[in-house]
Amino acid sequence: MERMLRSKGVIAFFVLPAFLIYALVLPVPILKSIYYSFFEWNLVGTKEFIGLDNYKTMFTHDAIFLNALKNTFIFSFGCILLQLPLAFLLAYWLSSGIKGTKFFRGTYFLPVIISGTSIGLLWQFIYNGNHGLLNAIIQWLGWPGFHKDWLSDPKFAIYGVLISVSWQFFGYHMVIFLAGISTISSEVIESAKIDGASGWQVLWGIVLPLVKPFLVISLVLAMTGSVKAFDNVISLTGGGPAHASDVLALHMYNTAFHEMRYGYGSAVSVVLFVLNILFTVMFSFLLRERNREVSSA
Repeated sequence: MERMLRSKGVIAFFVLPAFLIYALVLPVPILKSIYYSFFEWNLVGTKEFIGLDNYKTMFTHDAIFLNALKNTFIFSFGCILLQLPLAFLLAYWLSSGIKGTKFFRGTYFLPVIISGTSIGLLWQFIYNGNHGLLNAIIQWLGWPGFHKDWLSDPKFAIYGVLISVSWQFFGYHMVIFLAGISTISSEVIESAKIDGASGWQVLWGIVLPLVKPFLVISLVLAMTGSVKAFDNVISLTGGGPAHASDVLALHMYNTAFHEMRYGYGSAVSVVLFVLNILFTVMFSFLLRERNREVSSA
């Protein structure tokens, strides 16, 4: 059985059906979106070829797009900064053999299996200005007259969505880091402790370098997932107030299906697709370079 599972032919046999479905289905909507992005079309009338005008308008005259692009970058890098450090520290803590590891692992992972729309509705209650949990906690801590409608604040709205998404998915990356830490030999860590290394030195000098490949995987997943974020945003803020929390995926949806500018919406989707490809290639390159370092060491 073990020899069969190592056979490239057997692996190819099991992977081929999914690969064929993926290869035949995925390129069609991508190519069609690229094609439609060169037209002005409202899904009903005749398509009018306009070349690169949609892209020129997008980057020179569409303030909502530029704001959505800025918010997408804030959202993406913010998700990485909030999710990955917390996920790594929790994974390291759970891997230390504490009691109730399975319980905590399941509890932290639970939000991942809940839909983004449900998470958005939950955090609407937390941020609610009249009876929200966040205001209640602040009042309980010593500010009895405190009152703030968080999602109506243009400066806070995108960060409110960012916090809710990070809360939902940090458990997902925690599981990835747990898998990485489990590959580290306990003898390596025990030897370091015998030599006098502190817990922080073990964490920083041994565990973190050895789980870097898993870190890059989490980076790719967190970045690409947050770049195309949609359900959490539309359910929590709808892009408001006044487009303050708009992101590219939501702008694409509004433009194509609310304003019936399907050609322009396709152009936004192409930009979204290119960003995902760029981030994936960039982090995959980092992973490949890391693997080369490990192989040559």
